[in-house]
Amino acid sequence: MMDREYIKRAFKSYTDAYDSSDPKVKLKIDHTYRVADLADKIARSIGLDEEDVDLAWLLGILHDIGRFEQLSRYHTFNDRRSVDHAKLSADLLHEGLGDIFVPKDVDYNLVEKAVRLHNVLELPKDLTKREKMFCDILRDADKIDILRVNCETPREQIYDLPPERFANDEVSDLVMQDILSKRSVNRQNAKTAVDPIVGQISFIFGLVYPWSVEEMKRQGYLDQMLHFESQNAKTRADFAHIQEIVNNFEVE
Repeated sequence: MMDREYIKRAFKSYTDAYDSSDPKVKLKIDHTYRVADLADKIARSIGLDEEDVDLAWLLGILHDIGRFEQLSRYHTFNDRRSVDHAKLSADLLHEGLGDIFVPKDVDYNLVEKAVRLHNVLELPKDLTKREKMFCDILRDADKIDILRVNCETPREQIYDLPPERFANDEVSDLVMQDILSKRSVNRQNAKTAVDPIVGQISFIFGLVYPWSVEEMKRQGYLDQMLHFESQNAKTRADFAHIQEIVNNFEVE
């Protein structure tokens, strides 16, 4: 049985080295614990044993471990303006944090791989069935909670953009095409302030497990994001269309 209390203490000790008065630091601490809890619940929903449930929970704790160093070095969570936070998280595990957080009886390579891949658009095809399962669990858990973060945190703080951009920008054509195809939005297609919001709504199309879809809808944050307020008529029309598509979506 994994010693979760030890891992929680180690995580607190690690994050205490950063400025806890910074709301961005607290944001990621809170997000980490929620993702870990969601990963636990997803793992239980598919009938995994306690050992594998613990592993799913651990992935949630570690998936954003690099966010704190990212903020310290670059003063932003914007990967485009700084560094790929998933890669940084995995690198930090490889450089020593793995020795602190990953029990010796746990498959370290699986942990590092799941952390490194948790934010990619599509998983590589060469993963083992077990690797893919844990990647899917972590990615589902992260996507569910990212919607909460976006509803509870001022957009200007997350995206470092002025409010008028969110009020007036349009949804890019390529982003809308992804939505119409019911697929996760490619971040490379995001050009406007509104595009990342649509991209996060599209997370529902990338969810793997039925429990994840039910939980994302149950929490209510998806619905809040679908009711995005804009002063741009085209954007309002696009969001009405997006809402219709999402509300009718189910995992195949």
